[in-house]
Amino acid sequence: MGDVILGVTDADGAGAREWAFRRAEARGLTLRELLIAPTRDDADRAAAATEGADILVLPEEHGHGYRTLIAHAQCPVAIIPEHPGRHDEAAAAAARRGVLVGVDASDVSARALDFAAREAAHAGEPLIALAAWEPVSVGTEPGLDLWTGPMPVDLTEATAGMLERMIEPVRATHPQLEVRTLIDVGDASALIEDASRRAVLTVVGSHGRTGLARLLLGSVSERVAAHVGSPTVIVR
Repeated sequence: MGDVILGVTDADGAGAREWAFRRAEARGLTLRELLIAPTRDDADRAAAATEGADILVLPEEHGHGYRTLIAHAQCPVAIIPEHPGRHDEAAAAAARRGVLVGVDASDVSARALDFAAREAAHAGEPLIALAAWEPVSVGTEPGLDLWTGPMPVDLTEATAGMLERMIEPVRATHPQLEVRTLIDVGDASALIEDASRRAVLTVVGSHGRTGLARLLLGSVSERVAAHVGSPTVIVR
């Protein structure tokens, strides 16, 4: 395994530093720092420096999801929110449970699921796999009076089937791991963002089955990265 890289930015970063230190110590890895400036050229340089790393750890930046850096990083990227205070931190940590992972049918989602399962097994936490589906609008033809509301089709069963197929390899590899599944209707990024507030760790793929090219950051991971409710890892 490679190093744990701590990205040093203008943000306070105390939470990111503590998280990175604990991960390196628990896994017997080297912790090294990488200065990151908010420019495109620097993001490319920083991304190149992540080759072979275990993980790149970044402090939360409000309103800035590290889009370019996450899209080009050559290892998983963790974004760590700051602690609200010692008392609040302890209470919040005690209430959190599970490693949450957003799942769709894409290859990158399978990699995110594998990463999340290994993290859950290492931490002794349950794995919480969340899949979502959204109603779609019916198209119209000019001059035709067609209903344009959400299609009255319940995709819960199909989504559940997809989720179980994605989880099968995890169950085989980690037979002792507690796996919980969540299926909901709505915007995936909003659902993940909400559920992450109750999780120890949140994991998402860098892009989904309908995402853009592999070098671009998908809309779900981009929103989740910009609104982290727990330590959040984006996996490519």
